[in-house]
Amino acid sequence: MSANMSRGSRRRKHAVSQLNIMVVGFSSLGKTSFIRMLYNTLCVREYSKEKTELPASLFQSSETAQDAAASSTQELYSFTLDVEEEGEKISLTLVDSPGFVRDNELRLDVQVTEALRYIESQFDHTLAEETKVKRNPKAQDSQIHACLYFIDNTNNGLTDKDIRILKRLTARVNVIPVVAKADLLTTTQLANLKQAIKNDLKEHSIPVFDFPVDDELMDPEVEEVVANAQSFIPFSLIAPEDADLSDPTTGEKIRGRQYAWGIIDCLNPKHCDFVELRNVLLSSHRKLFKDITLEVFYEQYRTERLMARKASKMITKEQKKKLLEDLSEI
Repeated sequence: MSANMSRGSRRRKHAVSQLNIMVVGFSSLGKTSFIRMLYNTLCVREYSKEKTELPASLFQSSETAQDAAASSTQELYSFTLDVEEEGEKISLTLVDSPGFVRDNELRLDVQVTEALRYIESQFDHTLAEETKVKRNPKAQDSQIHACLYFIDNTNNGLTDKDIRILKRLTARVNVIPVVAKADLLTTTQLANLKQAIKNDLKEHSIPVFDFPVDDELMDPEVEEVVANAQSFIPFSLIAPEDADLSDPTTGEKIRGRQYAWGIIDCLNPKHCDFVELRNVLLSSHRKLFKDITLEVFYEQYRTERLMARKASKMITKEQKKKLLEDLSEI
């Protein structure tokens, strides 16, 4: 019995969990900067077998308007990292997307459709694997488990465009709303904006991820952490600037932004919600994101596809029947 337990422990030790995160939103809201910051806080396993070619955007500054224009994401791309989080191995795929345009309704709809097609194409990979006579036991899970939607902090809540986009996205993926560039708001302004966004989400029945708590299965301490995440929606984010900054009290190097009145530490929970969001994505809710993606979003998509195929075949049969009837009358 002990030998079996030992083998099971070894399997769990070497098991790798897959997690795929996508970022979307209007242009110049810091989507790529978020990916860069997340990457800089990861414990990347350098001994992984496959070497990943990292995108140049991870190492580019965007502090000036010229830098931002040069480093803006022009087309959707993804890259995968082997990371370790709290002793668990994770194959983490990050997907960046071009910023949505603000002044062209037709182009905006096309961009949202392209983002949705990418999400659905990952479902198609799973569906194709399921229909094989002999499935690949090493098939990768490429489904998008969480999608961060960046919200412009200059608006008083959600715009009509935000609402239209979110209604489309939430039908296919776990959406987590985030307030971009929160350092441009006072504490009161940020609190008011968060409440306005919550009110808009409720008023328009937009089902963003609501961080459910399983009272029966969760440890009380974990349950408290998980429940606390709900209070952060939408999460506030601040991207660090490309500069060497040190904490004035400890002298330790920090990732943040310096102003005339002081320094913002992007990893300080008192300054923004990055640490909480990172924990939600990589630790406390990782399995839940994956379960909901597979059991809700994928199953819904799978059902729609299978019904569409059946309907297509039925239409074809009816057309063939009508054609034969027409020919018999000639």
